[in-house]
Order: sequence, then C-alpha cells, then structure tokens
Amino acid sequence: MSDENIYSSDKNKIPAETVTVRFINPMLYDRLHTLSAEYAVSVEVLINASVQRLVDDVDFVRDLRMGKIKEF
Repeated sequence: MSDENIYSSDKNKIPAETVTVRFINPMLYDRLHTLSAEYAVSVEVLINASVQRLVDDVDFVRDLRMGKIKEF
C-alpha cells in the first residue's frame, strides 16, 4: 500500500487530495520501490507518471476511434 499527499502550490502547503493505492500484485509494489531507489525519485512520482501515461493513452485511443489526428 502506498499513501500519497498531493499539495497545492499554496504557501501553506494545504493538502489538496490524499490518495491511497492498494497493490494487488506484490511484484508491482517491489518493482516500484526498486525503480524509486534506482532513479532517486519517490514512489508517488512514479505512480503519478504511470497514471498520467495511462490516461493519455486512453485519450489517444479514444481520439483515434473518433477519427481525430493530433498534429505535432
């Protein structure tokens, strides 16, 4: 299980949201902690990057289904 506190950019560092992630796959938990140590980034950053990538991929597939093409 991983607890994450997301802080707003406010000076007071008021928690904007608290998320708890429960891992069903223990190998995933171990892999995240290994990557965290290897690259000196927090597990929370890795989880955020993973979720953002998943959301972006889902949006990309939805856009393809609707015939939208992003121009770079």
